[in-house]
Amino acid sequence: MEGVSNGLEALGTIFTQLMTWTGELVKTIGSTPLLLLPVGIFVGGAVIGLAGRLIGR
Repeated sequence: MEGVSNGLEALGTIFTQLMTWTGELVKTIGSTPLLLLPVGIFVGGAVIGLAGRLIGR
């Protein structure tokens, strides 16, 4: 039982660190307008691609 709790604790620590890094990345991209351009292009491409698949059916 002790091994399972240690594993879950380690998994929680890893998840917390990943969320911290993700938050920092989002803050950096949001505060730097030049970095928003590739994000906007990606989102626009994803919307166009999804719309093309839905309309094409």
